[in-house]
Amino acid sequence: MKFQPNKFDKIIFDMDGVITGEYIYWDTAALTVYELLFSHEQFGKLDIDREWCINNYKELHRIIFSGDKTIKAVKNLGVNTNWDLAYIVFCVSRYIEPELTALDEWHFESVRMFIENIEAKSPEIYDLVGSLAAVATGHDSAYFSRGSSEVWKRLHSCFQKWFHGNGELKGLNELEEPILSIDKIKKTLQYLKDNGLKLGIGTGRPKDEIMFPINEWSLSEYFEPNMIVTYDEVLEAEEELASETPLAKPNPFVFLKSAFGDTLSNANIINKEYDKNSLKRIAVVGDAPSDIMAAKAANMSFIGVLTGVDRISAEKYFLSMNSDYIFDDITEMLND
Repeated sequence: MKFQPNKFDKIIFDMDGVITGEYIYWDTAALTVYELLFSHEQFGKLDIDREWCINNYKELHRIIFSGDKTIKAVKNLGVNTNWDLAYIVFCVSRYIEPELTALDEWHFESVRMFIENIEAKSPEIYDLVGSLAAVATGHDSAYFSRGSSEVWKRLHSCFQKWFHGNGELKGLNELEEPILSIDKIKKTLQYLKDNGLKLGIGTGRPKDEIMFPINEWSLSEYFEPNMIVTYDEVLEAEEELASETPLAKPNPFVFLKSAFGDTLSNANIINKEYDKNSLKRIAVVGDAPSDIMAAKAANMSFIGVLTGVDRISAEKYFLSMNSDYIFDDITEMLND
């Protein structure tokens, strides 16, 4: 089916797996899990060599995520952010082997198989794996809880250091690449704007981390500033509203916030105090189950692209969820 831009007023893009590549983030998540499990400064007993880690991050990714099979399994649970990817793998690893002392491929294969057999979806998955890890290690569940616990604070700190660098070693963010050529991305975005569409972003990344590649690749001119919504806005809303339910995808908050820009308060959005008819002319572009789950929850149209980690599973899932469009990549939105 050809894309019909005249059916819409706004298009909201997820970024990772759609415009930005995801591998550097997954590599960072692997380094984070490795440090948390093995460093004596975290929860392990070893004196890890950070320079060795940077030089071998691809191998660590391969072992810790069983190739990309574990990432696919986590994505299929509706998990969106790479902090959550690291969190789930770390918690399941601690549950299976609380005193892991070696980088054992079979251990991480067990982690992968365990995750593949979990029936809980996001957000329930976080309480489940946190509770399992707590029981296995003799802590109360609050110690492992997602969002404000000691484990989460350390995980977040580790991730940011690997991604941004620590003063001595460069961060992996300097290696980030777009999912397609910049020329193809720009041509697609310009086509949509030329057809009168306003373009936004709904991403699980923090604002500084998504604006860095957008500015580096000269893409900022294509997006409405008040329609760029990131993890910063999600966290702000969770704190403001004292929300017990995570507002990250698959919750529709990030796409609704992008759709209405700064015209509505966070409370207005959560309480559904908005023009629901206007959502019929808004579409979300995404590559993962969490994207279509959030878009459908917001009553927006969905454009699935098969540039994520698992093309085959994504296509099947998009079909089962009645995706409005399914394209190989965003260039198929061009209708010339």
